[in-house]
Amino acid sequence: MLRGTLDRYLLRETAAATLAVTLVLLAIMLSARFAKFLGAVATGDLPRNLLAQVVALSSIQYLVLLIPAALLLAVMLTLGRLYKDSEVAAMMGCGVSLGGLYRPFLWLSAVMALITAWLAFDAGPWAGRHVDYISKDARRLVQYTPFEPGRFKSVAGGRAIFYTEQIDPTGEKLTTVFARVQEEKGESILIASEGRQSIDQATGERHVTLYGGLRYAGEPGSADFDVVRFEELETRITPPQFAYTSSKRKLSATSDLMMSDDNEDKAELAWRIAAPVSVFVLGLLAVPLSYLAPRQGRYGKLVLGIVLYLVYSNLLGLGQAWIAKGRVPSVVGLWWVHLLFAGAALWMIARRQGWTLRRTGA
Repeated sequence: MLRGTLDRYLLRETAAATLAVTLVLLAIMLSARFAKFLGAVATGDLPRNLLAQVVALSSIQYLVLLIPAALLLAVMLTLGRLYKDSEVAAMMGCGVSLGGLYRPFLWLSAVMALITAWLAFDAGPWAGRHVDYISKDARRLVQYTPFEPGRFKSVAGGRAIFYTEQIDPTGEKLTTVFARVQEEKGESILIASEGRQSIDQATGERHVTLYGGLRYAGEPGSADFDVVRFEELETRITPPQFAYTSSKRKLSATSDLMMSDDNEDKAELAWRIAAPVSVFVLGLLAVPLSYLAPRQGRYGKLVLGIVLYLVYSNLLGLGQAWIAKGRVPSVVGLWWVHLLFAGAALWMIARRQGWTLRRTGA
């Protein structure tokens, strides 16, 4: 009964800390990236109505990077508080072994590793491809968006230039419209007092109707121009069909990476495998690293934990680069980094266990 109650207590405390740390780290990362997203909206590369979707999908990608660090910090914060408040001493006084104390943290590490595996192998690349698709499709449609209030807008590689003085809040009604369009036999200049536009959201095709205007058609530099007055003129602006392609390996499906013989694909696959493994290794490392001696500061070990995490992540990045360049066989992958830190964690646990046994006289 005591063991089950203790396990639930430790799991609850650590899970809550992991969630809190993950949300804080995610908020920090998104705030740093949000300026880039807003810049894309300001320049017209990303529609405002897609901003929330892009941010949400980007969050899925970031979680793969944040969960290992969040679990490390959460375990160290939780165990640090237990050591500081003498709760660990009380648990051991009630007959709880050091292994029994560590067990809930290892179970949580295993669960978080499984979640990270799903994010790294499936959800993360899918979210990245979706963000890339949205961004490229938005840029394509913006390129063929002819009207921006108060600005001359060039579309279709400069073959057409449009201007409107105002656009109403609905985006449909146009005021004082000017257009210059290159045609096979010359140029056309359209001037209208007002107009309306509608957009097919599925294809991006834009239907424009101009009212009460003039059309000048002819060859530039020649006095031979046709002038036509119209009450209503309709035209369609159709963007080219969008064929999505991407050469970014980070966006490739895991099944494609597994079938590839390219070293850079093997390096990306090794990194995806390393993501969940690193979660468990860091969870294992956080347990002995959290030990506090009497009167030692609660947050004293956090700096050491952050340094070890940075060394770990940088070694993984270095190993990935070596695989991509063919210096390390893909069979070896990044396992040497995991074994190095897992060995250090087991050595620290064994040392802590031996110290505890000597102290209790066992």
